[in-house]
Amino acid sequence: MTTYKDDLAKKHAEQMNTEAVNRIKKQSEAEEVEGIFFEDDAKITLRDGKTYCIPPACLKDARILMKKLGTVHLDAIILNFLPSDNAENDLFDILLLGFRNYPSITRDYLDEYCDLETARKLINILIGLNGLKK
Repeated sequence: MTTYKDDLAKKHAEQMNTEAVNRIKKQSEAEEVEGIFFEDDAKITLRDGKTYCIPPACLKDARILMKKLGTVHLDAIILNFLPSDNAENDLFDILLLGFRNYPSITRDYLDEYCDLETARKLINILIGLNGLKK
C-alpha cells in the first residue's frame, strides 16, 4: 500500500524526469540550430579511412545543389546508376560539392572510396547543413 508521501514523491520524480527530458531536447535543438547558424562543418569518413570536414555550401554551390537534388534518387542511391538517365552525373556533382575544399577528391576517387550508404549520409549532411531539411 502506497502512502500519500510516496505518491507525492513519485509525481515529483516523474515531473523532474519530464522537465529534464524537455531541457535536453531543447538543448539538442539549440545546438543543431547553432551549428547551422555558425556554419559548423560536418564530418564524414570515406572507405579510405580518412575523415573529411564537409562545409555548408556557398551560394553558388547551393544553387547547384538545389537544381541537382531534384534529379537524383535520394532514397535508393543505387537507382542513380541506371543507364537510362543522367542521374549518375548529377549524383557525383552533388557529392563533389561536399568535398570542394579537397581538390584531390575527384569523381574517380569517390567512385573508388564512397559506398552507397556513405553517399546517402553525405547527401543528408549537405541537405541538413544548408537548412534544406525541416
